[in-house]
Amino acid sequence: MYPVILSWGPLHLYSYGLLVATGVLCAILLIRRNAKFSGINPDTSVDLAMATVISGFTGARIFYVIQFWDFFKNTPLDIVKIWQGGIILYGGLIGGLIGFIFFIKLNKLSFLPTLDLFVPAMALAQGFGRLGCFLNGCCYGADCTLPWAVKFPFIGAKVHPTQLYEALFCFILSAFLYRLWKRKLAAGHVAFAYFAIYPIGRFLIEFFRGDQHHYLLHLTLAQWTSLIFMTLTFVVLTVRIFFRGKNSADRTF
Repeated sequence: MYPVILSWGPLHLYSYGLLVATGVLCAILLIRRNAKFSGINPDTSVDLAMATVISGFTGARIFYVIQFWDFFKNTPLDIVKIWQGGIILYGGLIGGLIGFIFFIKLNKLSFLPTLDLFVPAMALAQGFGRLGCFLNGCCYGADCTLPWAVKFPFIGAKVHPTQLYEALFCFILSAFLYRLWKRKLAAGHVAFAYFAIYPIGRFLIEFFRGDQHHYLLHLTLAQWTSLIFMTLTFVVLTVRIFFRGKNSADRTF
């Protein structure tokens, strides 16, 4: 656990902030590099990425503050200390999508092809973010006796390194999505793959988390959110396939 990488007087370089910034930078570079293959101006893609990042972090922090309001109501200044950790990924996804959609509408870009371009980079950034969680000591797992269990100074027993589980999952998912994108599939396929696969992985990893509250059916909030994302993705994909098939049938008469 290394929450602070470097200190210089009152200045501190936080491992979480450094890893998140590294992930965002890598994601933006990947998007810019591939933007022209999606018919998007590289500079416009960077502007879109920045808008998505800002709205994403805003959403992620808002969701975190809401979930832990009992703490923040007594220390309101800590709300802005995002560099120390404290974001909820699904809040980031929702906030990021809102910013993404607004930018797309304002600049008259194609929604699905642009989203296809972005999701491999999103998964890549998430992987770096989870490495930051590991160094920061947040998002830790339940008690574990396996050889790869880790020990954090504030926890009595060794626990699952759930941060590393999800980091590895996100890096593999990013590589898979990028390969799908390079195959030039119909618009939306890569995005649907992300919104179907990531919630499944997150849902399963949550069973090994030790820092989450459990709610209905002993599932965490993240697991219920994963189920919602999976359901919405399935519904949207089913409707899309139905109407595409119907339109194809209409053209045969």
